[in-house]
Amino acid sequence: MSLEREPGSLQPIPPAQRARMVSEALSDAARRARFSMRSRRRLQGGGFQARRGDRLFRAAAWISFCLMVALPTAGASLYFGLLASDQYVAEFKFTVAGAEPTPLDTLGALTGIPDVSIIQDTQIVVNHLNSRAAVEALDREIGIRAKYSDPEIDWWARFNTSKPIEKLVRYWNAMVETSIKMPAGIVEVKVRAFHPDDALSISRAALKISEDLINELNDRMNRDALATAETELTRAKDRLAKARLQLETARNEEGLLTVQRTADGIGQLLTDSRGALLKLQQDYNAQLRSVSEQAPQMQALRARINAAKAQVAELEAKVTNSTGAAQMAEPTLSRLMTRFAELDLEKQVAERLYDGAVIALEAARVNAERKAMYLKAFVQPSLPEDAAYPRRTLNVLLTLLGTLATWGSLLGLASMIRNHMA
Repeated sequence: MSLEREPGSLQPIPPAQRARMVSEALSDAARRARFSMRSRRRLQGGGFQARRGDRLFRAAAWISFCLMVALPTAGASLYFGLLASDQYVAEFKFTVAGAEPTPLDTLGALTGIPDVSIIQDTQIVVNHLNSRAAVEALDREIGIRAKYSDPEIDWWARFNTSKPIEKLVRYWNAMVETSIKMPAGIVEVKVRAFHPDDALSISRAALKISEDLINELNDRMNRDALATAETELTRAKDRLAKARLQLETARNEEGLLTVQRTADGIGQLLTDSRGALLKLQQDYNAQLRSVSEQAPQMQALRARINAAKAQVAELEAKVTNSTGAAQMAEPTLSRLMTRFAELDLEKQVAERLYDGAVIALEAARVNAERKAMYLKAFVQPSLPEDAAYPRRTLNVLLTLLGTLATWGSLLGLASMIRNHMA
């Protein structure tokens, strides 16, 4: 508020109003002075120093730094620098291949990826290495439980012998590393141990159980193939014996060796009988012109004609079904031919099946003498000379970076909450 008279103003200011205006001006100046002094003190003090509880916050930050960063890093440095046991790595590589090269399909020809069966067999071997069966086999052969629980190994890294087999399987999966390099299908296995000799012996045993698995799969396939071939041969043999027995029984029942020869004989006899009947009828017709039908020779000739007709009818009845055959208990030749043809066809089919079963059995025996799959180990395990693990400097550095990142994140979050609440 200004106390000067405005230009052009001619009236004097009363004393009471002047005093009031002076008081308001002094109050305004004092308020501005207090605000400027507070701002200067806040700027001179710097950030958190002017806030309540700043010392406590800084102390908590340093304590948390020591607990979350310094102490874990010091512990990691002490463990990896002085206590951690050296770990040696033994490596071997192999491939799984068939006895005969399999032709590539369209996808394999374009990409170079092996056949699906080879990939499947490779996966079987790799998964078996990480299974409980492999751990039990290794424990039986070389005692990996004792090797990984040696008292010379540091407490943090060694295996506790009191733990069950499931824990040992998890421990083994942490100590073995398997990978498949495509498209060649090369399996790379790295085994870690705390002594060079243990790494070598464990890797050799792991390679051996992989080879044993392939051999077992080969033996199982060969046994199944041989059992199937022998079963088929037995079945074909029984069928052939049954067919032969049925054919022999039919021959004995009918009194015939071959229907075809009997049919040929009856056919020839029927042809001769028809020829004789035709000749008798011709003679009868020729003599009938000059001799009476009542003459004795004509009656004898007519009796011979009737006998010839009866013989022809009887022969025809034996060949095909007719009224005369229906009156006879004997089966017709045509029906016998059908029956014997069915029995003979069954015997031929049984003989073909038997021949095929014999060939299949011989092929199965030949295949059983050679392996269908091979495990080709082109990199044998060797004795390691230098410890590959633990990576001491890297582990300490990762511990430092991890704890520092965690501490920084928590500190930033606490600062944000404190600023928001201030």
